[in-house]
Amino acid sequence: MRTALAAVGVALGTLLGACQATVPVVPAVPAVGVTPSGPFVQDARDLFDGCVPVPDSAASRTYRCGALSVWLHEQAGLSEAQAVDSGRERVQARLGTNLTEARGELPLAGQPHPSLRFEQRCSGDSACTVGGYVTAVTPSAGHVRQLGCVAREPVRAGLGRCLELFAYLATRGNPEGDTLSPSALITPPRLPWRVLYLPAECDLADSTTRAGRIRCPRSTFSWSVFLPVQPGSAQVERWRDRSVEELRDALPGASPVELRDCYVEGLATRCSRFTAPSPEGGGDIQVWAGGVERQVWGLFAACSLPANATFPFPPACNGVFAPR
Repeated sequence: MRTALAAVGVALGTLLGACQATVPVVPAVPAVGVTPSGPFVQDARDLFDGCVPVPDSAASRTYRCGALSVWLHEQAGLSEAQAVDSGRERVQARLGTNLTEARGELPLAGQPHPSLRFEQRCSGDSACTVGGYVTAVTPSAGHVRQLGCVAREPVRAGLGRCLELFAYLATRGNPEGDTLSPSALITPPRLPWRVLYLPAECDLADSTTRAGRIRCPRSTFSWSVFLPVQPGSAQVERWRDRSVEELRDALPGASPVELRDCYVEGLATRCSRFTAPSPEGGGDIQVWAGGVERQVWGLFAACSLPANATFPFPPACNGVFAPR
């Protein structure tokens, strides 16, 4: 799958030399379109309880639900069978090609749709197993919705949960309520309290009232906000940990996570840091991720950059992270 990381092109010296770029100072942005009870619309809250959205792209969303990851990708110009093949490539990028696969159909939205069931068994003495599905439905003419799910132990229970989530996603689409389309990107990108800086060499891969991603040749910055924060509930830490689990699982060969003291948006906290081979080649990358409570908001943010880079981070990361 495409992850929150990209690594080609610009020389590291040029990148770090640009770190001194000034982030514009702008008025606070009103919290437009954020639900009062969390990121999900009313009819999705019970079903998606415990799931954490992880920024993906303007046309897709990934949700980490414990040991399970589910995604939907709105696609045009493909058949359902082609969308399943595209989803298969996404799974192989995450799990490798050593998979047991079975093609068939899944009954969704009252009709059968092409599907792929897959399973991967860990090598050696480990008993771990990973499995899941890829399928696709056609909500409207010329519009295909790819659905995918990866479940870890216990796989059987996870596959049942995948099908429950598919039933909702196939008919209702994004459970956050946002339209998934490049035409729906909010520009400039923003946190509820400030507008974010988009460097000239970077792309705005995702931007809604709740989440976004800035993707650059050698760095990526992603964020999610949620409301309300429940004081003393460790909600922010759970959000951070689930999101980091998803980022690591999407990067084969990722190192164990280290916890380090840091500042996120000027607030003292603990950040997760790990390294991984770049999915595009060109050396290892490091990923920093952290979460804080700011006023009534919870914020999760992640910054990826070359493994040998140091603070200050690239301008795309908008000064969100600092050491302490």
